[in-house]
Amino acid sequence: MSRRPAQAVGLALTLVFAPAIWIANPPSCLASPRHGADVMLEPHTASLLVDYFETFLREKDIEAFHRSVTARYTEGTLSRLARSGSLQARRAAVLALGLIGSFQVNETVARGLRDPDPVIRNLSHNALWAIWFRADTAENNATLQEVRDLIGRERYREAQDLAAKLIARSPNFAEAYNQRAIALFSQDKFAESAADCRQALERNPYHVGALAGLGQCFLRLDRRRDALATFRRALKVEPYSTSLKQTVEHLETEGD
Repeated sequence: MSRRPAQAVGLALTLVFAPAIWIANPPSCLASPRHGADVMLEPHTASLLVDYFETFLREKDIEAFHRSVTARYTEGTLSRLARSGSLQARRAAVLALGLIGSFQVNETVARGLRDPDPVIRNLSHNALWAIWFRADTAENNATLQEVRDLIGRERYREAQDLAAKLIARSPNFAEAYNQRAIALFSQDKFAESAADCRQALERNPYHVGALAGLGQCFLRLDRRRDALATFRRALKVEPYSTSLKQTVEHLETEGD
């Protein structure tokens, strides 16, 4: 086996770790007509949400969609629609949960990564990152954003130190560990980064970024069997991911 991390295997750091930017202009594939019946037990509830969603698709006003959803819907209702609504209702519910959902809906939104509909998968991916970044108090969320900003400016040691203070203050904040893992990885501290990825995953087993990051750490540490097992685990969470499939296939071929 080659000892160097192959480019075909490696996922870019920005893809592995960094949260996706919430789209202001949704792709045209979002604007498909409704499919199937709305939720039988809550037809008016589902239909109204779909109306809000389709207005958003026409007008591209995410603030108006946010206001409408906040005024009419609870997190629990949105979660039910995300699991069992019509296609367009599920899309609308996942988008809404990305805007207002708490960490309590983490598992529900993560289910969307396995949805046959590519739009729901994309919305779920973005929604998860948004939820993870606001999963603690307002003060801690703001500190987390500072950590991320420091990483963006390549001030990795400062980001590491600030993340450490945040973790001391809030030891169950999964994304704080993930962000420190990024800072450590960027300083070639792969064993320490892997340890933080594991901490993030203990608190959030659906964290596809931490899973992919852990796999990358194992590659840099020349622990390719562990890397393969980790990427396979990530593929169970996100089975439609082309990059993960290619990574697993490459590592399996290397092992032959």
